Amino acid sequence: MQALDGVDLEVPTGTLVGLVGPNGAGKSTLLRILAGLVVRDSGELAVLGRSPDDDDAEYRRQVGYAVSDERSHFWRLTGRENLRFFAALNGASTARITSALAEVGLAEAADRPVREYSTGMKQRLSLARALLGEPRVVLLDEPTRGLDPGGAARLRQLVRQELLGRRGATVVYATHDLSEMRDFCEALLVLSRGRVVATGAWDAVAPAFSQVFEEVV
Repeated sequence: MQALDGVDLEVPTGTLVGLVGPNGAGKSTLLRILAGLVVRDSGELAVLGRSPDDDDAEYRRQVGYAVSDERSHFWRLTGRENLRFFAALNGASTARITSALAEVGLAEAADRPVREYSTGMKQRLSLARALLGEPRVVLLDEPTRGLDPGGAARLRQLVRQELLGRRGATVVYATHDLSEMRDFCEALLVLSRGRVVATGAWDAVAPAFSQVFEEVV
């Protein structure tokens, strides 16, 4: 089974691009390939002039990936201990742990076990993990999934102010939320059955987006 087929994209530096499409379209697979976690079978990939093919530690520092799956954390460990583990695993500086936790608003909860964290706190811990290497590109896989409206708004504000505003990072943001697609993302990339079927602002891609979901239904 082919997860992605002929995907061709270029994301401008410093922008927020929404990655959208139905379940099974290939969004998470594409993010994992960009993060260097899944090896593609063919094609070329370069992020900031580097490729994950070279097993380049600098690539892993420059490209941060935040998964929304709560099982990606060790629940018995504290937030700080989780980040210490992932910093060692990815070659990131342990000196970044305290500042990464503070950046996502988890400084006071840093030494609490993750099992005591709310869903929103776990999502922010995933983001802190992605920020350990001070990346210039951040990949977010449905970061507001499972959050209440207030928690989702706070996370979007964090992305806008910290990642785009203070860091000037490039953000690829997978989402199923229509309001995020329309009001939050600067541009959208629509995937369907592993192919890119539309790119551009909401008004430009909305017809293709609607068609994709009608086909799925």
